[in-house]
Amino acid sequence: MTVPGLYFALLISTGLGLAFHFVRGGGLARLALYLVTAWVAFLVGQVVADLLDWHLFRVGPLNLFAAVLAALLGLLTASLLAGPERGRRAAGRDRKTGPPG
Repeated sequence: MTVPGLYFALLISTGLGLAFHFVRGGGLARLALYLVTAWVAFLVGQVVADLLDWHLFRVGPLNLFAAVLAALLGLLTASLLAGPERGRRAAGRDRKTGPPG
């Protein structure tokens, strides 16, 4: 893969991770999870497509269909495995004594 192809792959996978975070929401830790997952899954999709010699929706050296599909599947899997994000405690509630009142 060429250097411009690598930059383009990082740009697309970062955009996918950011868009997924925008849709699903979450804090900074979730953003980091989604970005790293998008990068890794995009790379895995690209490598698998190269090994299987797929040519569906190729842009330069990138197999965009397989890479984007793998990134989306990876993001969905990461979101499901991470579970719901822990919410912040409500104001006025103490963990030891329970709700105010």
